[in-house]
Amino acid sequence: MAAWETWSRERVKAQLTRTPIAVLKGGRSDERGVSLTSGGAVVAALRDLTGPSFEVAPPIFEVEIDPSGQWVLDGAALEPLQAIGSLPEEALFLLALHGGEGEDGTVQGFLEAAQRRYTGAGPECSALCMDKHRSREAAAAAGVKVAEGALVTRDAFLEDRAAALARAHAVAGPVRFVKHTSAGSSFGVHRCADDAAVAAACEDVVASGADVLVEAEVRGLETTVGVMGDGRDALALPVAEVVPGEGGLFFDHEQKYSDAHGAQEFCPPRYLPAELTARLQARALEAWESFGGTRYARIDFIVPAERQADGSFHFEQDVDPVLLEANTLPGFTPRSLLPLAAAADGVGFRELCLELVARSL
Repeated sequence: MAAWETWSRERVKAQLTRTPIAVLKGGRSDERGVSLTSGGAVVAALRDLTGPSFEVAPPIFEVEIDPSGQWVLDGAALEPLQAIGSLPEEALFLLALHGGEGEDGTVQGFLEAAQRRYTGAGPECSALCMDKHRSREAAAAAGVKVAEGALVTRDAFLEDRAAALARAHAVAGPVRFVKHTSAGSSFGVHRCADDAAVAAACEDVVASGADVLVEAEVRGLETTVGVMGDGRDALALPVAEVVPGEGGLFFDHEQKYSDAHGAQEFCPPRYLPAELTARLQARALEAWESFGGTRYARIDFIVPAERQADGSFHFEQDVDPVLLEANTLPGFTPRSLLPLAAAADGVGFRELCLELVARSL
């Protein structure tokens, strides 16, 4: 049992057992399908009383936000306030939402206004981390390394397309990533091999109504660090490595979720030396503190490296990880990385779900 498992303390166990848990899933973002999978996995785990935490059996409610924005509870589609009012006042919302209103602080703010408890970071931190430009600025100000990049606002693009594209093209190439500033980690990301592709990707992001972040490609090993707790006092979980599968160039949606062609994920790390693993964990905590982070998250980095012919990676001795983004409501699917890191630390899936609730009580 991991030392950080607050759920296992006798006083907390007693509180968990009598606290109804409302698992909130679905939503209206591009990541709705992933959220439904995450929510379903969480509900199944919390209702499974065959594991080491069988003595903790809180009442479980399943709530789905449908594509119209209504909250579906026991088959009835209700307005959000109606749904909340039909649940016990002492219920805690376990947020299994991803992207959009679930991860940008909107739902968190709504629950706070309704004086309801929930898992995960608060509205301000959620909004900051959902904005790729603002979060990279905050991390950079705290000394965390970020890739060379430029922000191209939608207004600037519509006002003077040529000048906006000149700013985008000025980011060092040849390969650049063009990103929707506030989409989820697997959506709105374009890998562009030349200026024409950068221009087309910028057009696509602007057409969706968003600002554009252009970043230089950093070649190396993608990694992620789960954090449990508040700011720099949080605990950094074991580092996970992400190696794209055949034909994959980065950790896009197919690489993340495809069983046939998806990425390989290693936790504990297969390639990182111990000192670099420790450096990644330290950088994750520095970034989390710069975001005003609370409770838990997953923070993604790429470690500059050269891929060798045998598939291994060569790292320079003093290499510094480069921040990619932070996820304040990371996935809880069977392939998700935060549960993988917790498992490497000896914590099962159900126990991890209970831990998220325990830290929010």
